[in-house]
Amino acid sequence: MYRRLFFDFDGTICDTSQGIYATLDDTFAHYGMTVDRRNYPRWIGPPLSETFETLFGDRDKAYEAVAYFRKRYCEGNIRLTRLYDGIADLFARLKADGFSVCVATCKKEEEAIALLKSFGVYDSVDFVSGLVYHLRETKQEVLSHALDSLGAKVEECVMIGDTVFDSEGAQAVGMDCIICEWGFGVREQLTQPNIVFFASSPEDVRAFLTQGR
Repeated sequence: MYRRLFFDFDGTICDTSQGIYATLDDTFAHYGMTVDRRNYPRWIGPPLSETFETLFGDRDKAYEAVAYFRKRYCEGNIRLTRLYDGIADLFARLKADGFSVCVATCKKEEEAIALLKSFGVYDSVDFVSGLVYHLRETKQEVLSHALDSLGAKVEECVMIGDTVFDSEGAQAVGMDCIICEWGFGVREQLTQPNIVFFASSPEDVRAFLTQGR
């Protein structure tokens, strides 16, 4: 039985696409690059440093571009973030059901915490493990940090996210995964054996977690 729930942020708790897309536009324009915007959805989820290193072909340049992106994002585009319908109610109900609600994200930790507070759901969250550059950047590293910090048993935990990066990160630490179909994931990529359920709505998540309780 699951006790601790690790929610991804982008594409699971919040629709961050408008702010991220606008900031990617700004960043690529700043560096004189032309990039097909159809690629943008698949860049929400993995560490931005990895995406930029692939695009720029240089690790130092990638981190420079990440710094520019974060500055532009926090200056205004972060305010384009939207909490998905049903998430606040889901968190409150899961807490009342006795679950420990946590967040495990490759978004910068302080950004995730600030947004959770701004949407009024932070008080329903027990722990946030987020990206810290050069320390933990992948979903596996973020989850490992959370497990170690909480002293949690992995068999009592489940990752709840939307993309292959969530399912693969969870698989790497031996954790089951629930996929949220309202996010940015590509169904054809979601074939990992640790995926136990596909949820089409926040209500589906709770129904799956509480069955038999």
